[in-house]
Amino acid sequence: MKLTAIKPINHEGEVKTEGTTFETLEQHGRELIKKGYAVLVVEDNPAEQPEQPEQPEQPEQPEQPKTKSKTK
Repeated sequence: MKLTAIKPINHEGEVKTEGTTFETLEQHGRELIKKGYAVLVVEDNPAEQPEQPEQPEQPEQPEQPKTKSKTK
């Protein structure tokens, strides 16, 4: 998991300062994110990301007229 430090972190015997990008295991990364020490790096590399099948568009449903019930 690739992260960017947002607070100084001691990771693998080194201090990672703010803005430093590093890799760690999934569980450790989730913990650092949860505690506010790092953020996930999102890479825009389509070669590494699996393709998402396109969802067919749902046709718009016309609104049904509202009927008022008569009560006496």
